[in-house]
Amino acid sequence: MSEYIEITQDVGPWRVLMRWAADADPASGPTRVLITPHPDADPASTQGGVSSTVLRQIDFKKAGDQFRAARPAEPEQQVMQDTEAEALRWLLGTEGISDAYLAFLAESYVRAVARAVPNVTAHLAELTHKRPETIRGHLKEARKRDLLTTVPGKAGGQLTVKAREITNGEYLDRVTAHLMGEQ
Repeated sequence: MSEYIEITQDVGPWRVLMRWAADADPASGPTRVLITPHPDADPASTQGGVSSTVLRQIDFKKAGDQFRAARPAEPEQQVMQDTEAEALRWLLGTEGISDAYLAFLAESYVRAVARAVPNVTAHLAELTHKRPETIRGHLKEARKRDLLTTVPGKAGGQLTVKAREITNGEYLDRVTAHLMGEQ
């Protein structure tokens, strides 16, 4: 496997190469940006050099999404997602929209945001076999019940003390027992 993942964008007469370490944090930006004239560019169009206008046109968000898509899937991450999905579906099926289900959902949400999953609610909807709108409502309820904090204007938040007590206490033991086939 390559040590780097490189993403290329064309901005006017310029070619922009962005490089990440293959094992870089999914939420990180590139560690190298190289801007050169596009091979087909008219030399007169690049004569003045790179301007701030060119720099503002670089789509770092799109490049970051392409970087995350190009990263190799980690087998242990897939196993963890399968386990997480089973636990969430079991809690929802046995208890409904309880504090325990909402705390574990909030924990999954925080973890997905930290991994820079592109569409967190769609990801959680896939895990739980629910619609994204339903998951948004469940996350709103988790915040209302003081299980998840809010970050104004963007995705994110942290588990509250109440949620951590649930996800690390007796419910963790019950979920683990279910996953191990002991219930």
